[in-house]
Amino acid sequence: GSAAHLLEPDLKEGSGGLRDVHTLGWAARALTDGGWVDGLVSLGALRPRERDALADAEEYLTRLRGALHVETGRKTDRLPLELQPALAEAMGFEDEPGLPAVDGLMRATFEHARQVEHAVRLAFDRLLSPGSAVRSGEAEPAEPLDGFEGILEALAQAAESGRALLPVELDRIEATDPGVAERWSPGMREGFLRLLRAGRDGTRMLEALDRAGLLVRLLPEWGPVRCRPQRDPYHRFTVDVHLLETSANARALLDRGATDDPVAVEAAGAVEEVDGLLLGALLHDVGKTGEGRHVPVGARVAAAALDRIGVVGRTRELARFLVEDHLLLSDTATRRDITDEDLVLGVAARVRDQERLAALYLLALADGRATGPHAWTPWRSGLVRELVAKVQRVLERGQMGDEAADRLAAREREIREALAGEPADAVELFLARLPRSYLLAVDAERAARHFGLLDSPLGLTEVRTLTGPGEGTGTHALAVVTRDRPGLLARIAGALALSGLSILSAQVFTTEDGVAVDLFEVEGAFEREVTEERWRSFRALLRKAVEDRVSLEHRVREKRSYYRPPRADIPLKVRVDNESSDFFTVVEVSAADRIGLLYDITQAFAELGLDVHLAKVATYGVRVVDAFYVRDALGERILHPARVGEIERAVAARLGPAEELEQG
Repeated sequence: GSAAHLLEPDLKEGSGGLRDVHTLGWAARALTDGGWVDGLVSLGALRPRERDALADAEEYLTRLRGALHVETGRKTDRLPLELQPALAEAMGFEDEPGLPAVDGLMRATFEHARQVEHAVRLAFDRLLSPGSAVRSGEAEPAEPLDGFEGILEALAQAAESGRALLPVELDRIEATDPGVAERWSPGMREGFLRLLRAGRDGTRMLEALDRAGLLVRLLPEWGPVRCRPQRDPYHRFTVDVHLLETSANARALLDRGATDDPVAVEAAGAVEEVDGLLLGALLHDVGKTGEGRHVPVGARVAAAALDRIGVVGRTRELARFLVEDHLLLSDTATRRDITDEDLVLGVAARVRDQERLAALYLLALADGRATGPHAWTPWRSGLVRELVAKVQRVLERGQMGDEAADRLAAREREIREALAGEPADAVELFLARLPRSYLLAVDAERAARHFGLLDSPLGLTEVRTLTGPGEGTGTHALAVVTRDRPGLLARIAGALALSGLSILSAQVFTTEDGVAVDLFEVEGAFEREVTEERWRSFRALLRKAVEDRVSLEHRVREKRSYYRPPRADIPLKVRVDNESSDFFTVVEVSAADRIGLLYDITQAFAELGLDVHLAKVATYGVRVVDAFYVRDALGERILHPARVGEIERAVAARLGPAEELEQG
C-alpha cells in the first residue's frame, strides 16, 4: 500500500517510504558518479527542490522508524493506530487548534511520503520515457502553461485520453506559477469538471496537481483536509484521498453497466445533474477540519468552495444538498426504525424529489466503497436499499398513511395464504395477537414460520426458538419466543455472546397477551460456521438464563478476560434522542466492539426499568454504533432531563470509566 495515504502506513516498503528513497539512490549510483541523488540532479532527472524534499523526507522517515523500533522493542515498519499517540510525543509534536499532536504526526508523515512518491515518479518518467529530454541530453527549461486554465486543459486532455502525464507535461506544470485562484474563470471551471467527469483517470490528474502543490492554490478549501488522517477505524485513507476515491466511485456508478446493483442502475438513470453529484461526492467530507461536527462545517466550507468555482443553479443546489445530507440514508437505515411511517415521511420531506434520492443513494454507495470493507456490508446495503424503496414510494404517491393501511391488509392476506393448510380460527387468532409493527416489518413467509412457535400455550419459563438462513451471506435468522419479562433482551444477548454469536440486528415484539417474539440476525463471532451443536448449547444456556439458574454477568466477564481488551482510542458516546420518534426514546451508543457489548447495554436498560422495542446494531470494524428504541415501565418516552442523564451515566458505567464518556 501507500505510505502517503493509508492510515497505518508501512514506513519502509510502502509506496513513498524509505525503500523508494533508496531506489533513487541506487539509480543514481548506477547511472552517475555523483553518488546518492545528486547525480540525478546533474542528469536533469530531479530538480534541486525535489532533491531537497527527498533529503528531508528520508531524515524524517528514518527518525520516525527509529522511534517506532524503540517504542515496540523490535524491528517493525508498520505504524499501527494504537502506537501513534506515543510516537507523536516522542517526535515532539504538540496539540494545535483543530489538529491534535497525533494527527500532526500523521499529516507530516503523509506529506513526506507524497513528496517521495512525486519525486520517484518524476525521476523515472524523465529517465525512461521515450523522447525524454534527459535521455536525449537536450534538457531545456520547461515552457510554462497559461495559468490554471492551461494546467487544467492539459490535465483534462490527458485524463480523457486515458493516459498518464508525459514528463514534458509534468515539467510544464511544475514550471507554471498560477498564483492563488480567488475566483475561477469559466475555462477553469469547465476544465475542473472535465476531470471529475473522467472518473478515476481524472482523479489521478488531481493527485498530480496536489503533488505539485497546486491543488490547494486552486481550491484553498482543500488545504485543511489534505493529508488529514481519520480516526474512525473503518476508514482506510486520509480525508483528501477518501474524497477523491468517492468522486471516482460516483462517476463509475453512473456507467449503468459497471455495477450489478439494480438500485444503483436505476438511480444512475435518474440523475441528470451529473456535475452536482460529482462535486457533492468530492466535497462531502470537506468539513473534517477538526473544527467540530463535520457535516455543518462541511456545508459552510462547501458553499465557499462552490462560490469560488462559480457553480450555480441546480448543480449547486444538488451539490450542497449532498454535502449536508450525505449521511441521511446510511444513518437512518442502520440506526432508526424504518418501519416507522413518520420517520420515512421525514426522510422523504428532506429529500424532496426522485433525482436527489437517486444521487443520495449513489453517493452513499460510492462513499461506503471508498471507506472500507466494514462500511458497506451486504446487510447494511440491504437496509439502505429498503429505506430508498420506502422513500421512493412516498415521493411517487405523495403520502403514506393510506399506503400503510393497504400494506397491512395485504400482509394479512399474504399470511393467510401462506398458512392455508392451518385451521382458519387459529390463523385469525395468530394475526389478532401480533402487534401491527410486527405485521409491517416481517414478511409473510417468515411470519408463517413463526406460527408454530405461538400455536400452543407457553409455560411460565418455556423458551421456543427457530433458526434459519439470514438475509446476508453467512448470517442466520433467529426467533425467540417466551413469556415477556424485564431484562429478557439482556438475557438473550448474554446467551448469544457466550455461544460465540454476534448480533447484527434485533427486533423486539410483544403479543397482546404478553408473549415476547424477539427476532435476530446473527453471525458466528469467531467461527463463521454455526453448527447444530452450537445452537443446542445456546438454547440450553438461554433456558438457564430465563430460569435464573446461571450468572450471565459472571460468565460474560470471565469470557471477555480471555480476549484482547477493546480499542482504547475509540471514544464512548451515549446520546439520548427524543426527536426521531413520537412514541419512543432513542438511545444511541457508540463504543469499541467487545464480547458481550449488547448484553452490557441491555442489562443497563433492564436495571433502569426500560423496555427495549427495537435494537439496530451497526458494526464498523472494531467500532459499534447501536441504537435502541426504549420506553419506561408505563410505556412513556423518557423526557425528564434528570432521567436522561441517569440513562447516559448508567450505560457509560457499564461500558467503561465515567471519564471516558464523550457526550453525543
